[in-house]
Formats: sequence, structure tokens, C-alpha cells
Amino acid sequence: MPAGDKTKDSPRKKSKRRESVCSGSKIQDSAAMKFTQSAHIFFLLSTTTSGFTRNTSGILRRSVARLSSAPSSSLALSHSASAGKRRSLPLPALHRMQCPAQPTNRFQSVSTTNAPLSLRGGCAMSTSTVEEVVEATAPTEIFRSDYKPLPYKVSNVSMNFDIQPGKTYVTSTLTIVPNEGDGDLVLDGEADALKLLSIELDGKELAEGPGGYTLEGDELTIPASLLGEESKLVTKVEVVPEDNTQLSGLYKSGSMYCTQCEAMGFRRITFYPDRPDNMAIFDSVRIEANKEDYPVLLGNGNKVESGAADSLDGAERHYAVWSDPYPKPSYLFCIVAGNLGSVKGSYTTVPSGRKVHLEIFSEHDNVGKLDFAMRSLEKSMKWDEDTFGLEYDLDIYNIVAVNDFNMGAMENKGLNVFNTAYVLADPKSATDVDYERVESVIGHEYFHNWTGNRVTCRDWFQLTLKEVRHVNMVGLWKIIIF
Repeated sequence: MPAGDKTKDSPRKKSKRRESVCSGSKIQDSAAMKFTQSAHIFFLLSTTTSGFTRNTSGILRRSVARLSSAPSSSLALSHSASAGKRRSLPLPALHRMQCPAQPTNRFQSVSTTNAPLSLRGGCAMSTSTVEEVVEATAPTEIFRSDYKPLPYKVSNVSMNFDIQPGKTYVTSTLTIVPNEGDGDLVLDGEADALKLLSIELDGKELAEGPGGYTLEGDELTIPASLLGEESKLVTKVEVVPEDNTQLSGLYKSGSMYCTQCEAMGFRRITFYPDRPDNMAIFDSVRIEANKEDYPVLLGNGNKVESGAADSLDGAERHYAVWSDPYPKPSYLFCIVAGNLGSVKGSYTTVPSGRKVHLEIFSEHDNVGKLDFAMRSLEKSMKWDEDTFGLEYDLDIYNIVAVNDFNMGAMENKGLNVFNTAYVLADPKSATDVDYERVESVIGHEYFHNWTGNRVTCRDWFQLTLKEVRHVNMVGLWKIIIF
């Protein structure tokens, strides 16, 4: 469909169409898009398997929970197969949502008189269809032609992460300045991820309601009448990374804390205009945690300070402060806290002679598989200089290998996060294919530093502009180096 064509399809057709954020045609809003993705997963699993992983069920639980029109006795999503038969789909973790009984085991079946049991337990299915649910929600469609600049933007950010067992407190100080047009300041923040503890504007505590802020759904609104030419907004929220099975925002993977913010994960960390056209300087990101359990504290940019912090329940704690001098969108934000091993290297840029500290982190057992990734990084940096004249622009470049990661790799500014499959290469068993995969992905993410990070997309319709270019760059790089 051409951009701007708002011809409506029937609800049934709408539910079956798989939308694309980079097609240039249309995209649903955040909540509706997540449900569309979930419905697509339901379709695939209804014809393949009879179970879900813990992470998948967590995503679906949140998506379906938003559908307030669904029956309270059970939530049903079924797919009409091509043969015309209807199949119930098992959702092993959905019993937390308004089910008639609460089993002790999350994978234990819940018996009801009105609906059949699912194949692997969880909340039983009723006979509501995906089409009926989609029709009831009436999702808002967003067209590329509907794009409007933000009336206010965030120019500078300071954050403090206080990581404690079972909860993390995030304090964010945002410098708010006028941008284009009229309107209130609207900040994104997912209701099921953030617990708002306090909010201050220019040193004064704001109350909810008339004359203050409003918090409705996933949006925090500050009236324009309260904002000046430059305002300081301070919010404090509580998040629970240990319960975050979406692998979006701040979550815990094994023994480490990690973030993933592309495309819209930063709104699961704090309230913010979470879209790529708001590029802000993250002046200070302070991370504090237990020193014995999390000796490595990483952030974007350069590390400017570290030291001991006040103990908590007799446990020694420490902190590190990171600063990124270059404006970036929120999807490139990243922190990591964990007990990690590493290999270290260095690279001197040409022609400026900047000495860059290189370090690749992983769990201690995997450190012996990181050497090839380090050599690949050094080759990538040199090729970008030789071919395009682009020097690396920070003093530190870190890569972290994470077991639980929902992408292959992520180009966070100065702190790339990789799925272990794309950074580890055991010299005793790795094949040529393994080495080529590691080298290609290392290069792809490094090349994002200028084209994709320093220069980024306006909105998510332009996703292909930053991704396809780097696929082509890696192809050219491989032709030259091989």
C-alpha cells in the first residue's frame, strides 16, 4: 500500500496481514504491534509445536493481558487451519492472568468447566478467535505520512542505576527544551515495567492530576504550561530485571544484568521520548551494585569515575560512572553489570593517533574463545579508516557476549552486546563458517559507529537505511580482506 493510503481492510484481513516497520506503508502503535507479533507467533506455533519457552510465554502474557475485552474466566486464541478446523493453543504461563485457579506449578494445567485443557498446561482456552480479539482492540494505525517532530525534546541526560537484589532503582534527570510545534511533553514508559516513585520539575515535586502530570497507560504527560525554555525533569522509578523475560529493557541474564533497547526497550527502563529522532547527550550514567557479585560495571562512552559505595546489608558495593559525549537515540543506550572475564587489546587510530582500549567480555569459561573476535575488531577499525577515513571517536570500545539475547548483536555506542554464537570461536573446533560468521558480525556492528549511531534514522520506517547499508559494507569488506 502506498504511504498515506488509508484504505481500510476488514478486521479478518487486518489480523492476518504481517505488518513491516520498514515497508514504508504503515505501522501499528507499540501495544498493537506487539499483539500483532504475538498473534503471528500463535499462528506459527499452532501448526508446529505444542508449547512455548518461558520467554515467549512472558511476551504473549503481557500482550494478551492488554486485551481487556477478553473473558475473565479464560483467554482464548485459536487459529482456523486451512482445513477449517480450529485448534486451541497452549499457553503455559498465562494462568497468572485472571484464571479461575492458581496452580502451584506454572506449567500445571488449570481445570475449568467452561473450557478445554491446553496440551501442556497453563490457562485453558475458550473459543474466542484472534479476529474477534483484534476487532475488539481497534488498534491505532500509524502512517509514515503522519510523522510529526516532537514539540519538546531531551537534550541532556544523567542517570543513576542502584542495582539491588530483586529490584533496581533508576533515577533520570532530563534536560527538556522546546523543539518544533505546539503540544505537551509526552514521555513513553511501559506500565507493566515501571513503577513511578517520584517526579520533580525544576526542583519542585509534581503531583498527579490538575496542575501536575498525568499518567495514563504507557504515557507520562507534562503540560506545556509548566515548561520553560529549559527545564529539568527528575523521575525515579523501580524496575525488576529479574522478572523481565522479554529481554527488552533492563533484564538479568544468568549472573549478569544487561540491557537491550532497540527498538523500543528504553521505555522499560525510564520515562523518555523513546524514538530515534530524539538524540541526546548522556552526560553521566552511574551504575552501583554489589562488588563481589558484579565486579564489572559497563556503560556507553568513556569511564570517567569509579570507586567504593555505601554497603548494603553488610555487603560491599561499588560504582562506575560513564559519559558519552556524542548525541545518540535511546535505542543505543546500554549498561552491563556482571562477573565477567575478558581479553584486552588496543588500537591506535590514524591519523589522529588516539589510543583506544579494546576489551571483549564473556563468562569466565568462554574467555579462551574470544581471541579471534579481538583480531576481527582490529581489522574492522583499520578497514573503516583506510576505506572511508572514519576513525573511532571514543577512548574505549567494549563488546560483551551474552547467552540470553534476543538479537544476533547490537551496536550500542561503545558497548556492543552480542549473542555468544556471534563472538565465540573455539580454535579446537571452530569451522571456517564459524570464523566467517564472527568476523562478519563484528564488522557489521563496528561499522555502525558512524553510519547508524552518529548518523541514524528519523523513525523506524527507515530501519533498512541503517541496516542494509552495513550488510553491503560487510560484503565489500569480505571481498577485499579475503
